[in-house]
Amino acid sequence: MQKLLLITVLLTFFMSCGESDKKAQDTAKGASEITTQSEEKTTAKSADNTTLLCKINGEDWGYTTADGLVSRNSSTNVRTATITFVKKLAKGSESVQLEYDVDKNTLTRVLAELKRPDKEGNLFTNFYNQSANQLDRNPEASMSGTVSLDEDERVTAGTAVFTVQNDFEKDRLGNASDLLITISDLNFSGVPYSDTDDLKKMFNK
Repeated sequence: MQKLLLITVLLTFFMSCGESDKKAQDTAKGASEITTQSEEKTTAKSADNTTLLCKINGEDWGYTTADGLVSRNSSTNVRTATITFVKKLAKGSESVQLEYDVDKNTLTRVLAELKRPDKEGNLFTNFYNQSANQLDRNPEASMSGTVSLDEDERVTAGTAVFTVQNDFEKDRLGNASDLLITISDLNFSGVPYSDTDDLKKMFNK
């Protein structure tokens, strides 16, 4: 009788240990799944942490940060507004920069630095650069746009449409369609800017 009781106690002990191990494993698995789901949500949130700016060859492109600088040419007295949009990536970044003649309210230059695949499929930075006074050199290039400055709030708004060719890395490009980029539906507002005239006023005081 005592042996039977001892065997029963031992069996109960081993069974409870097994259940504890299973519960511990289930708990660890559940915690792992929760961590994975949390990481996926964080990644998705990070990936979506951009403000839509335009379409590049028909695909949406957004920026992470944006700022502007208004400067005055000492020789011509022309005021230029340079607006820079940067998109942070897991590795590196992309950017779109616009230059406007503030007085004529026209787009005068564009510069885009975009990641595109090479012939081996590896992404590398491509430079698309075009000035309005050199459009005749590239029959496929075009640009137009306007800008406005809110001098009280120190923010700027504007539009732009342009087609620019890559003349620097065209031999490395994996896709012929990336040789030419068309940026459309570009609208922005509320982008803060600094004005170099303010610095001159400070020094002249």
